[in-house]
Amino acid sequence: MHLLVGPPASGKTTRLLELAQTYLAARQRVWWVCLPAQKAYVYRRATQKGAVLGLEVLSSQQLYYRLLAASHSLKPVLPGPGRVALVGEALRDLGSTLPKPGEARLFARAIAEAKRSGVKPEEIPKQSPEAERLRQVYARYEELKNNWGRWDYDDFRAGALGLLTQASVRLEPDLVVVDGFRELGVQELRLLRALSRHVPVWVSLPEAPPGFDPDEVLPPRPVPVQVYRAQNPVSEARWVLRAIKRDLAQGMAALDLAVVAPESRIPALLTLADEYGLPLIDHRPRTAADTPEGRLLLELLELPDYPTPSRLMAVPDLAPLGRAALERGLVGLEATTRLAAELGMQDLWAAWLSRLKPPGEAGSLFEGREPGGNTHPALAWAEELLDSLPEVRHSPRRASLLERAYEAHRIALGPNFRHWWAALLAETYEAHRPAGGVAVLTPNLASGQRWKKLYLTYAVEGAYSTGEQEDYFVPEELRVGLEQALRAAGLPKRFLGRDRLLLQELKTRAEEVIITYPEASQEGPLEPEPVLVGSAPSYLPKLPPASRLELGQNGGYRAPFGRVNLAAPSVESLRRYRECGFQFWAQQFTWDEGSLEWWQQWVRGLRQAGKLVPARLEALARQFPQTEGWMRHHYALLSELNLGFALKDAGLEARLDGVLRKGAEVHIYRFVAPETPAEEAERQVRERWSERWAAGYLLSAIPKRVQVQRVYLWAWPVLGDPLLVYGKPIERLWGALENLLAKAQETYAQYKTGVVEPNPGFRCRSCGVRDACREAQYG
Repeated sequence: MHLLVGPPASGKTTRLLELAQTYLAARQRVWWVCLPAQKAYVYRRATQKGAVLGLEVLSSQQLYYRLLAASHSLKPVLPGPGRVALVGEALRDLGSTLPKPGEARLFARAIAEAKRSGVKPEEIPKQSPEAERLRQVYARYEELKNNWGRWDYDDFRAGALGLLTQASVRLEPDLVVVDGFRELGVQELRLLRALSRHVPVWVSLPEAPPGFDPDEVLPPRPVPVQVYRAQNPVSEARWVLRAIKRDLAQGMAALDLAVVAPESRIPALLTLADEYGLPLIDHRPRTAADTPEGRLLLELLELPDYPTPSRLMAVPDLAPLGRAALERGLVGLEATTRLAAELGMQDLWAAWLSRLKPPGEAGSLFEGREPGGNTHPALAWAEELLDSLPEVRHSPRRASLLERAYEAHRIALGPNFRHWWAALLAETYEAHRPAGGVAVLTPNLASGQRWKKLYLTYAVEGAYSTGEQEDYFVPEELRVGLEQALRAAGLPKRFLGRDRLLLQELKTRAEEVIITYPEASQEGPLEPEPVLVGSAPSYLPKLPPASRLELGQNGGYRAPFGRVNLAAPSVESLRRYRECGFQFWAQQFTWDEGSLEWWQQWVRGLRQAGKLVPARLEALARQFPQTEGWMRHHYALLSELNLGFALKDAGLEARLDGVLRKGAEVHIYRFVAPETPAEEAERQVRERWSERWAAGYLLSAIPKRVQVQRVYLWAWPVLGDPLLVYGKPIERLWGALENLLAKAQETYAQYKTGVVEPNPGFRCRSCGVRDACREAQYG
């Protein structure tokens, strides 16, 4: 085995391509082994000077398949979700309780690590009860897998290694090249060393593994790196997209550009790409849960446990319920059930809940139903659920989704069957071939590839890491070094300083690398990654606008708002107009009377009555039976109130729920939602203009002979008792009331001009018309 060692960007791939070309020119076959994400890159590099014949680019797993296929030693594969399901079955067989999917994933990954190092169940150290449990689960998993007659991915590696140790083996290639890896595991190194006994093998690595001497060492090559800092992640992302658009406009090919970001930051970049009109292509692998069919199935499987508006709207029959839940911000089973009863959809909602529960789960529509043939009721339910979805019924993914159901059925029934089926969907990786464009990559996907220009974003401390951590089962002190693990069975150490190699590689992934990082986010200040950033860099340089939202004067696009005709205002509408004129104007087109809650409808009916006479009391009691006892209890006070009273002055009008005059005293009542806490009820009244403006007007504008001396403001929760705001009456016109009277007149003067400009701020986060307002993004 020939080992080529050199730091990232030292020319290892170029050197190996030159070697491969000499074999290809002699009409010999070459296998090039790399990471799956590197395939297209290697083919582009190999064919830069023209077509080649005899080169095959394989992943490590494909290498094992090809070696075994030549000797007819292949077995059916056990995919990733099947491995988790089989580990779950092993846990169930060995334990008294049904395992959770997360527990099965933990054991499955530990078993996979052991098999990657060639460690058998009995070779795992018995240093704790959990390690002993891992040995038992590992052994039971192997037994179940062998009974099933399948191999997992690690078995193919072990099978290929066993095949290569035989005296004679049929091999297709004349040369094997292994390139693009930061490190190789124990079994990989053993396999390549065994393969090199039959065919020349060249391996490139940034550092030689322990016990291996390199045949060639390449010196480092300098790579131009520019580092900039941004004020926050948004300004950083927008600058990067402007820079990419500039590069494309200057003639750079999209395939020569790439963006590397932590996985959590990629969705934001892809969202902004639409605004900038950029062909950013997401290269992240997808699972079945990311496909339209799998996402829909996942929503339905999780709907009975925790209904959300998006899950409700995934079912056409429940879409009205989902829209109502979205408008009111409701989630959860209890809240959704109450909302369904309020909308008259309780029967439909109950029918769907029972339909989405498999046999064996309480409340299932299918409980006790006998399926046709020998199909288990839960599997018959799964098939019926898939066939009830038009998006899934004729989809080529139906078979894969149903296979996950069969795997889940081997472990659990009832509600646990749904949970396991949903969990296995997230373990099912889909074949993904990204379209051509500017690649958006995670650090691992960028490994082994190079571009002409790379933007490395969000270079803050901890964002780029290999995630080295101690194992749950076997601690670091019981593990062995890589050189010892290559000689004898043993789990190799985990803490080997892999972050250093990752960061060094990221700085060399292009001929020109631009690194950016934000100084702070909403969570607070951020520290830059010292290895990537170095000394204090300069701020992002200015670039030309690249989005229509960045055009125009005053530093940004502003929607062309004009003057409109506004209806006669109330004092309360002036308050809303002053907070945000655009929101006040736009909401009149989106307001739906049917969105009022029942108590608000009761208040409207009360206001329209003017006086609560016995006939009107009976009518309201029939319409709102929950208020009957409460209204009768407070009838003496309610019947005295002037309901829906309008106080007018100089074009202004305060519309009040209820007013009561007792000589020199005036009592003003405002109804609030049922069960509102006392402090919250008083706060709601204090924040309004109508009641306080009316108090100020009564204390200042009434003639002396009928002068009002005291005004009481009351917050009255429906179905509760009145609460005195401020805890005392208002007896004089203090500064706050004088300011409110002046503010109302000032706002009224602007209101009459018809100007409706937005006033962005924190209110934009909960604004119902923010999608129609371009200014909201600046709030």
